Amino acid sequence: MRKRKVFMLLAVCSFAALLVFPAFAEDAAKSGQSMKTVKIGVISPVSGPLAFIGTSVLRAVQMAVANINEKGTLGNNGPGLLIGGQRYKLEIVSYDDSGDPSKSVAGMRKLSELYKVPVVLGPFGTPQVWACQEVNVGVKVLFDGFSTSDQSRRKGNALYIQERVPAIYYGDLMAQASMDKGFKKAAIVTDINEAFQSWGKRFGEKLESLGGRVVGFESVDIKHTTDYHSIMTSFKAKNPDIIFISTYEEPTALAMNHALDIGYKGKFMVTSDWGSKSEKIVGLDRIEGTLVHAMSHTYYRKYPAQDKRGYAVAFINQYQQLYKEDFAQPGVTAYDPTLMFARAMEIANNGSDAYAIRAACPKALEEGKLPLIFPNNDVLKNGLIVGSPELLLQVKGGGYTQVEEMKVQRNLLE
Repeated sequence: MRKRKVFMLLAVCSFAALLVFPAFAEDAAKSGQSMKTVKIGVISPVSGPLAFIGTSVLRAVQMAVANINEKGTLGNNGPGLLIGGQRYKLEIVSYDDSGDPSKSVAGMRKLSELYKVPVVLGPFGTPQVWACQEVNVGVKVLFDGFSTSDQSRRKGNALYIQERVPAIYYGDLMAQASMDKGFKKAAIVTDINEAFQSWGKRFGEKLESLGGRVVGFESVDIKHTTDYHSIMTSFKAKNPDIIFISTYEEPTALAMNHALDIGYKGKFMVTSDWGSKSEKIVGLDRIEGTLVHAMSHTYYRKYPAQDKRGYAVAFINQYQQLYKEDFAQPGVTAYDPTLMFARAMEIANNGSDAYAIRAACPKALEEGKLPLIFPNNDVLKNGLIVGSPELLLQVKGGGYTQVEEMKVQRNLLE
């Protein structure tokens, strides 16, 4: 008899709890294992010479997906995605391409054919992107290619998104800034990657059109080059005011160190792959006056109070808390497109049709509700995500001063 009374009491209490906390019970049910899933793919090099970059890309997508699954696409409309009146969890399927374009293609086919993934973040790198552009429409995969080549967005690919304005257009702005600072004689070193090469060439052409002079130009394969002493010795002999370096983060820092090793006393100008790791490798105190093309988070990491919206600082803090290390610059640029794709699925009311999701991407940005690190506001017909300016910084006193915002005119990009 006593056991029956205890059982009845527990049942009444449980029922009362459901009456008092109906919203909690509903959210718990929605976020539980019973939720259906929508898949999103990642292709990135988590092994090989680009592993630092590829790992950062994968981790950024994982962070975005975890935040969406917990709080929703807008940060307060979760959990998960709301499609067709039903909530879904996002699930990542990843593929390590080791930075090899042939493996990038194999990864895209696998994600599509075996896992029915409609959207992919990556691959990273222009050759890898170009390879995937040959197959993605055929397998009906919408992908965000981490390429800054102007040619990538000109291929007429209906299912391609490019999250960065082509680097070549920043060459003009950087050349003007170099001349304004009095650095009129430049030497240039770039990676053999088309995006980096074209960036360096455009910088040099614009500099000379403004009355400056290019005294040296070298392109190297950063995957295999570890010694820049001979290049920098050759440059030093020509007495440049500035050395323009257009490569990924770690080789940029290595090249700068080797220039300093051989006694170079001039200034540097570096491109937007510069980040916390390169700062530590070189040491900001050794490169006073260097000009840095940077995305806004590079500045906010040093000066968090300047991030008025707080999204960049939140990403930086979350990443460091989770992984106990800094991220490569391309990693942070993978975060926003993940949010955009997820919101586009909701707007399209479809989590599987690549074309429907692509059509909804501009709307996902235009509504202005996503907690984006970079406040882009549109996707052009050619796939470029546009809107957020980038920065030109100058190293000063172990930190940075902001020289100017760099924004490419929209009419050049459409």
